[in-house]
Amino acid sequence: MLVASFLFALTMLFAKLLSSSMGSVEVTFWRNLIGLIFLLGLVWHRPICNIGGRPITLIFRGVIGTVALLAFFYTISATSLSNAIVYGKTEPIFTALLAFILLGEKLSLRSITAVIIGFLGVGVLSGLEFSYLNIMGILVGFLSALAYTSVRSLKAYYDERTVVLSFMFFGTLIPALLMICAEFYSSPHLAFALNVFAMPHDLNWLWILLMGIAAAYGQIYMTRAYFYAEAGLVSTISYSVVLFASLFGILLGDVLPTPIMIVGAVLIVASGVILSRGKKG
Repeated sequence: MLVASFLFALTMLFAKLLSSSMGSVEVTFWRNLIGLIFLLGLVWHRPICNIGGRPITLIFRGVIGTVALLAFFYTISATSLSNAIVYGKTEPIFTALLAFILLGEKLSLRSITAVIIGFLGVGVLSGLEFSYLNIMGILVGFLSALAYTSVRSLKAYYDERTVVLSFMFFGTLIPALLMICAEFYSSPHLAFALNVFAMPHDLNWLWILLMGIAAAYGQIYMTRAYFYAEAGLVSTISYSVVLFASLFGILLGDVLPTPIMIVGAVLIVASGVILSRGKKG
């Protein structure tokens, strides 16, 4: 998970570089297309063997993961890397709430306290101004909770590469369809999902290639971590991406976070760590 976090931060770095000349939907498209081609090459050399039996869940993981990625790359293009990743790390808060609402799991006093701390952090980070950008950031955490939960439920049925390929496939198909739709329709309410295609040029091709490879390996290592290690340990280590992304953001010239932003980030991370450490396998 530590390796995956570093690779995901690299993916964010290249996505930020690309966002100055293309929309977040196209960044999502290239990220997954390069990764898909790369993974198919790996599968060619070492064929996949699946038990199967959960096709709907597999499709669900691919579709929900793609929508989460669209929202995530939109936040990357519109704010600093550190802010974007902190919003994304609200995932454990929503995982706990979804388990309570949908699965009937009980919330301990510790979990309730952690959820409250997390939402306080969201409020502080957003300045209680729930603009389009802030809503997209929170949506990333909610959809990521759904996607990561599905990854855990698939481990007994599919090879880890099959799960990643599902994500990469829908992550290529859906943005391609959205870019076609954007040629005929636009809406400020769907800014994160409707961008027209712009042909990459010069160094953009290099950033696209590096982004796709980093993302593919990041997905493999992340999926492997959730397959074979306790969820609490994996989730806790995943917060290292906040540090990596913040450092890359500083290298790109992002404005240093204000004390208020730091407080909000610390509350969200603390909430997630408390919730994650309460999970078992």
